[in-house]
Amino acid sequence: MDPQLQAFREAGERAVRFQLQYQQPDGSFIWDPSIRDAYHKQPYSWGISGYLPEAQRLLSWIAANTLQADGSLRDYNGDVYKQSWFFQGCHRLGRFDLSYPVMGWLLAQQKSCGGFPHFAADDRLRALATAWTGISALYFGRLDVARRAADWCMTLLNQPDPTRFYFQTTPAGELLTTALDPSAQFVDLAGVEQPYWEIALPWMLMLRLWEATGEEHWLTRAEEFFVEHYLACGADRFACTGSGKGSLAAALHYRHTGDKRARDGAIEFGEYLLATERPEGGWRGPTEPDTLLIYIDHAAEYNVWLQEVAAILASVG
Repeated sequence: MDPQLQAFREAGERAVRFQLQYQQPDGSFIWDPSIRDAYHKQPYSWGISGYLPEAQRLLSWIAANTLQADGSLRDYNGDVYKQSWFFQGCHRLGRFDLSYPVMGWLLAQQKSCGGFPHFAADDRLRALATAWTGISALYFGRLDVARRAADWCMTLLNQPDPTRFYFQTTPAGELLTTALDPSAQFVDLAGVEQPYWEIALPWMLMLRLWEATGEEHWLTRAEEFFVEHYLACGADRFACTGSGKGSLAAALHYRHTGDKRARDGAIEFGEYLLATERPEGGWRGPTEPDTLLIYIDHAAEYNVWLQEVAAILASVG
């Protein structure tokens, strides 16, 4: 493997070893009694790096202790995004005793317009939850759910303000702008350290749908999200704590299109992580709280992006 890509994998490996220090003797990942919802990324992160016994022990603890009758996870308060993370990890590991009920709960959260709320009780839908759950639906073979989620995401391509990317809608699918609701959220395209994932995940969903169907229009929509919106973001779009999802989308985009701007973006994020990883294996952004939870959460997620990006780019050559 290319030494640069191997360095990405090794950085992710350090991040997993850092996380594993906090797994409890009973298999759980609650090292602090006040933090009850910090294990949603670990099955994916540990599994992709080959730490299968540790991941399976955690999943067995979850099955026995926090899985609820309706398929939700106790203490997650209806967080659709986090439970989509959890679904992908346990489904990849073949823990259908967990993934099937969790997906059942997730499917019940999709609105008629195709979008998903971040939290089940929210009065607005969001790109973060919609696109990530759409990708989860593809793992589950629910192409219909993924298509509807993608249709919702495509409504975000019609932005009324060229300096902003709004990423929420009403439950009926109407784009929320500050003209309609002063609390409407958006990516400031002239800013830095923005929530770039709100563009990156819809972009990734389009690419995954193209892989699943071979239908050319999904690749066309991916191009729109990448070229017209993601590349319009600030200079740190591939070099900040919010850039990870964009790095995987970029690696996928490069695999399918050969666009070297996408490859360069994926590499830029990997290099950013190499430069900012703490000696123990965690990360924290410059404006984030200096708490163990931040380091652990980033360690779990960034290992996924490092391993996925390294594998995809190595496969392309």
